[in-house]
Amino acid sequence: MFDILSSPSTRMKHVLQFLPLPTPALAVRENGQGETLELGGEQYLSFSPSRACIGYKSDTGPHACSNRALNVKQCPTCQYRDVARCYTVGDFTLYPHLHEELSSEKYVLYLAQFGADLTKLGLTRRSRLSERWREQGADLAVALLEFDGPDEAYPAETLLQERYQLANAVRATQKLARLHYDHAKARARLDSFFSRMREDSALSSYWADGEITDLSPHYPSVSNPEKVDFIGGKVLGAKGAWLFFEGPSGAHYTIDAHAQVGRFVQPAERAEGLWPGSGSTGRLL
Repeated sequence: MFDILSSPSTRMKHVLQFLPLPTPALAVRENGQGETLELGGEQYLSFSPSRACIGYKSDTGPHACSNRALNVKQCPTCQYRDVARCYTVGDFTLYPHLHEELSSEKYVLYLAQFGADLTKLGLTRRSRLSERWREQGADLAVALLEFDGPDEAYPAETLLQERYQLANAVRATQKLARLHYDHAKARARLDSFFSRMREDSALSSYWADGEITDLSPHYPSVSNPEKVDFIGGKVLGAKGAWLFFEGPSGAHYTIDAHAQVGRFVQPAERAEGLWPGSGSTGRLL
């Protein structure tokens, strides 16, 4: 492990984003240049304990943080400037021209099930629906309502989350705790919410005509993975933010890859440089 503030190195790459699909990868920046670091096969990587702001994306491309902010994933200034706000909360203040562009797209409100007892109501563009489900690591999901553009979609999301007491976000730790679950109970819970909402006559003109989709075939099969803060072995795949790998002993491990955004990554000298007890500061969490 290393510290960006005390151990500068030309090999350090700033982690900007974790990309779980189609092959797990990290979007990184080194010396001002962006690249994609694919996480397949044998991987031995360590991450800095410190962070620096990742900057932001505009409609023209990525930008470095002008504040050079440290100890944050993304500073408030860059959060405000990020074009992602147009897609996540429907705020087009800095990019009004995108409102017209996105008004021609279909937006879908969906239900996503995590384990047997957590159900989320989310919103995305129709063109990203299946991809969005898998990015989150949902176990089951179904398209619920469809809207023309974002104007009605975002208020409807807030209203229905409150009316049906549905989550608008599920933490990574909650998802990992439900890695193994009762499939029948999970499907029954999702179907119960879906059926109740189908009976709401005020929503009938927006029905998306969706069917429950089982997403489990897209995820790796792992047994009792232990959380760590490095990657040290054969990558098995990802489920949402969690990247799974097989260690030298054959045991399974996982790292919250999304939590590494803002940190700095560098190759390790095979497994010996990562595992606790080998002279490294790699940690079992």
